[in-house]
Amino acid sequence: MKQYKSVNDVDVKYTFDLEDILKGKKIRDLFEEYKALAKIAIETKDSKYESIEKYIESIELGKNIGILSNRIYNYISNHNNQNLVDSKWTELSTQWENLINKIEEEIGSETVRFYKNIEKFKIWKDDPRLANQRRSIIDAIDAYEHKLNDEVEEYINLTSSSQPDYESIFNIISDSELDYGFATDSKGKKYKLSPAVKIKYMKSDDFKVRKSTYDSFLKAHMKHKDSMANLLYQHFKAITVGAKVRKYKNSIDMLTYGDKIDKNKLQFLFDKVATLKYSIKKRNKYYKKFYEAKFGQKYQAKYDSYRELVKVKSTYTIEQMQNIVSEALRPFGSEYHTMINKAINERWVDYMTIDNKLSGAYSIGNTYGVDKKYILMNFDGELGSVETLAHELGHSMHSYFSDKNNDINNASYPIILAEIASIFNELMLYDYLLKNSKNDLFKFKILDNMIDGFIGTVFRQIMWANYEYDLYRAIENDQASPSYESLSKIYHKNSLKYSTKPNKYKKDKNIMSVYVPHYYYGFYVYKYAIGQLVANYFYSRLKAEGDSYLQVYINDFLSAGDRDYPLETLKKVGADLSDPKFYEIGFSYFKDLIEKWIKLGKKIFKIK
Repeated sequence: MKQYKSVNDVDVKYTFDLEDILKGKKIRDLFEEYKALAKIAIETKDSKYESIEKYIESIELGKNIGILSNRIYNYISNHNNQNLVDSKWTELSTQWENLINKIEEEIGSETVRFYKNIEKFKIWKDDPRLANQRRSIIDAIDAYEHKLNDEVEEYINLTSSSQPDYESIFNIISDSELDYGFATDSKGKKYKLSPAVKIKYMKSDDFKVRKSTYDSFLKAHMKHKDSMANLLYQHFKAITVGAKVRKYKNSIDMLTYGDKIDKNKLQFLFDKVATLKYSIKKRNKYYKKFYEAKFGQKYQAKYDSYRELVKVKSTYTIEQMQNIVSEALRPFGSEYHTMINKAINERWVDYMTIDNKLSGAYSIGNTYGVDKKYILMNFDGELGSVETLAHELGHSMHSYFSDKNNDINNASYPIILAEIASIFNELMLYDYLLKNSKNDLFKFKILDNMIDGFIGTVFRQIMWANYEYDLYRAIENDQASPSYESLSKIYHKNSLKYSTKPNKYKKDKNIMSVYVPHYYYGFYVYKYAIGQLVANYFYSRLKAEGDSYLQVYINDFLSAGDRDYPLETLKKVGADLSDPKFYEIGFSYFKDLIEKWIKLGKKIFKIK
């Protein structure tokens, strides 16, 4: 697939139309408009609390400032991501950041001012004119017990930039400073290893490449295991201290406070997902059979689990990809499908791979007031690109319906809900591809991808989340120390819950206790699993009830935004994380995938 030297070399129809953001104006015009509104906000930062009428006026002002900010940010950041080394956009980005910082300094702490007027808000919260703000006001009032005195809060704000960034340290060590050595093929040729190419070499048909890749990564990780354990311990320790100082029950209580998910729901989630180990054991049993039938070699899981059982050459043009995704998402109904076609035909998407373009893919955030919910991707003509477009359009449609049906304060849906729509779109795409393909190898590959995706997103992430949970509790109870042995034993004990074998503790078998980047995201990984489980639940409801259920999904989920707490939003569409039926529905879908995969695999590899 061609990689372009410059965005100017790309046919304009394959780039996103960022000029639509400006609506005929220049970016400097938007800067000046923003400054003018910010000036009013600075002048009224204290007086707006004098009466409810003045406060309501400030909400409208805040909305206009927010929309302008979203437009400016998206215009600059998306241009910058098309060419990360273009000084025009990096300079403009710096100017925007400097302006924001200057204004924030002049405005000061809104939180401090809110709490100075908290008694007024206890009355104002029930005024119907503040109906859209009521929940956020109540949340702020409830959070008052966790606030420190003004001087301490100010000190924390002023010194925050000088605090250790444990995630950045981890990334620098893991991605740049660790020497992973070389993979060596059967002819003695060496290949330099890095995290970016690990999977590529683990998929190699050359056993020596796979083995040397695995062994080299393990050796590199084990060499620095104690440093990484100490780093992770310090990161978790800082969070436990913060939770204690702010008078939360514990670290997990603080980290899940915004999502209102309590320890009982988390434990229920952990326990339910752990039961999938029996289905995964069955899948692994047949993977081994298929592997040995296909390659005539003894299967060794640590070296062979990434090797592809089937290789299907499927390439697509952008137009073919667009058509497949459009047809796959047609069941969502008239408005949804119309917006999908608008996204395709009105240049919401930047497709091509270009030198110095940001890698990967995303659907933009900060979307309120931005008509086109832009997508950046790097098209390579493979099935993965088709999946990416469907996935990112899920995010964009979620943003579209959320923005359309909510005010700016309630439009930005929380992280815990963010992946559901995109994963649901992937499931719709897979369903379409399976129905419209007559190629058994292609179908097997799709089913394999779906099963691997579920295991990676649900089972593995929940196992890691359970470990995080246990590690926080161990540190809080002085039952952990900053050593690899201490952390890896906690990890091993947790892993037994997710294994069908009573594995004995071995140091080199528990290296993932310190080498998962998501551990530095603040108890985040369980949210991925919830996204996949809810998407599976929606898909299962669709299969049981027909296309009419999709309107419920659009009206009660996509359009809900942040109007209610996330678990309450899910309850309204039947996805109750405390109800065993929720898990039964999602798990039955996963088990059915495995059965279809086994049946097709037996046919392909001629196994009875």
